[in-house]
Amino acid sequence: MSKITTLKKPALNVEAVRAFAEGNQAKPAPKATGQKSGQVPEGDVRLTANIRADLHLKLKIEAAKQRTTVGELIERLIDGM
Repeated sequence: MSKITTLKKPALNVEAVRAFAEGNQAKPAPKATGQKSGQVPEGDVRLTANIRADLHLKLKIEAAKQRTTVGELIERLIDGM
């Protein structure tokens, strides 16, 4: 007859749950290969701009319709000036 073992219920990390619920969870470290999110490609600069939420949504929708990124769409709009 085999011995029956019981598994313990995992301990709950209350601080981690609270941070997750509040949207403050730690971001995972980027992988060592390939394009990393948050890194600016060579020759580019990062741009931060404050725009209305409705305009941001329109920009994201248009980028999705054109199957491109918001950054590429902005570059095209600026090049057309």
